[in-house]
Amino acid sequence: MQIIYAHATLALLAVPLGLYILLTIKGTKQHKMLGRIWVIFLILVSLTAIFITSPMTEKLINPNLFSWIHVLIPYTIGSLVYSIWNIKKFKKTKIERYKFAHMYSMIGVYVGALLIAGAFTLMPGRFFHEILFG
Repeated sequence: MQIIYAHATLALLAVPLGLYILLTIKGTKQHKMLGRIWVIFLILVSLTAIFITSPMTEKLINPNLFSWIHVLIPYTIGSLVYSIWNIKKFKKTKIERYKFAHMYSMIGVYVGALLIAGAFTLMPGRFFHEILFG
């Protein structure tokens, strides 16, 4: 149960932090520092998700198995690695396509791993649906 709370807390912290990063000036020391924190949050969210294999209710979707939401784990980690690789490549070469690849990949992680996956956790039969809607 604690792993679910740790996972949810990190994900809920990553949502406003990621939005703030996306809406503020890029390339500043603050952007880089907050971006690193955000990446750490998302890696921890992804790693904790591996250990969440079934909702804690009687209405189990896949008892003791991974659900289709777990497909987002390799997507998230892969996208983060790709994003970091691109921004490092941009710093080295100053080729604009690497900067844009970084930007679009991070937006994709924000939307896919936080917003879409977060919305799926509210489906009937899932733990947070039961908490919020009874």
